[in-house]
Amino acid sequence: MTETAQAGMFRPLTENPFLRLATVFIFYIFEGVPMGLFYIAIPAFMASGGSSTTEIAAVVGAFALPWTLKLVNGFIMDRYTFLPMGRRRIWIIGSQLTMALTMLIASLFNPEATQTAVLSAIAFCVSMATTFQDVSIDSLVVDIMDEDEQAKAGGIMFGAQTLGISGSAAACGYLLQHYGSAPTFLAVAAFLLAGVVFAISLRERPEERRFPWSQGQSHPRNLDIQIEAWWPLLKTSFFAMLAKSSLVIVPFLLMRSIPAAIYDIFNPVLATKYVGYSTSAYTGIASLSALATGLFGLFIGGWLVAKVGKGRILAINFSLLAILLIGVALIPEYWSNPAVLYALVWGIDLFGIMIAIAMIPLAMQVCSPSVAATQFTIYMALGNFGRPIGASIVAATSSLDPQLMFGTIGAIMIAAALSTLLLKRGEVTPEQEQATHHGVGAAPAEN
Repeated sequence: MTETAQAGMFRPLTENPFLRLATVFIFYIFEGVPMGLFYIAIPAFMASGGSSTTEIAAVVGAFALPWTLKLVNGFIMDRYTFLPMGRRRIWIIGSQLTMALTMLIASLFNPEATQTAVLSAIAFCVSMATTFQDVSIDSLVVDIMDEDEQAKAGGIMFGAQTLGISGSAAACGYLLQHYGSAPTFLAVAAFLLAGVVFAISLRERPEERRFPWSQGQSHPRNLDIQIEAWWPLLKTSFFAMLAKSSLVIVPFLLMRSIPAAIYDIFNPVLATKYVGYSTSAYTGIASLSALATGLFGLFIGGWLVAKVGKGRILAINFSLLAILLIGVALIPEYWSNPAVLYALVWGIDLFGIMIAIAMIPLAMQVCSPSVAATQFTIYMALGNFGRPIGASIVAATSSLDPQLMFGTIGAIMIAAALSTLLLKRGEVTPEQEQATHHGVGAAPAEN
């Protein structure tokens, strides 16, 4: 055995099933930290400082924007990498390090709650780095996990991400209220640096290098499937996306995260201006909800989706979201009641995570083997388009009448629930699942 194979604490990911799932769990927690900061803690910080919904929407939109561009990240990662360190690990290390350094630099600016432009710039920069980390982990899942593990990974992804959001929202909400933005950003940077250390300790496959200057070599499987030209990558991805089963799931990906915009933008206003809660009180509610729903998704969500069926889970949870939002729209006189806030926080969290868990295996099943990582990334990018779309709806309608906001997004959820009937036509057969298998033993791509 070579020195490279002997070095380090862990066996290569392809030889350690537990470590594969643990890696997804750990990095999705790290991914959730900036999300908890900029989707929950910073909006509450701004709302308590007197910012309007339009100003909060600007910061949330700046953080959400890079997530709509993830499809570009996927193409770049599939086209360019450093194979002696594995297909994805160089990107994992680089993006995690960039996340930490961005937060470190942000702490030097020490922005106030009313400095919308500065907060927006910080949000955009850290989000851009986070999307590259997200795509690199998603691509790793598609690259090295078999079909059974991918189903487990769906629940782990959103469960761990929600745990990261929960912990970040609670800790950052407290730090922002009592110490301000600089110590908060510095604490986040220190935590994210731990992810860099963990990424360095990993290897994807045997004989690969841990550092660029270490001994080791590219794995033959990676050399076989690496596409070294843009045209084959673009052409194969284009036709894979136009497949019938692919087109069927796209609308659900677009609609799934639209209600999250209410959570991001209006809920902090509801908490601080209608109910009268402080920043830390609201982030405490949101983090507890995120923690509970994250654990639910992690331990029960995947099993429930397998038991009930992906289509039924989507229909049920889209319907429940519609009932919740339209119900809140009809009772504006009760918006000062904390029960309404709790219902929105817990409902959007729980129903949203179940929709997300059901969508993950659907998206993986229809990926073409030769461009599976890029195609899956495109699906995830499409899913994140819903958040800025929702933010635009919230910004446009809440200033006119918040009831209109709830009613509009509730109507979209009704349309999504009814559209699940189309999934029967796009159902993936066992034969198709076998043909699109893209785990450890995936067939080489045609160049």
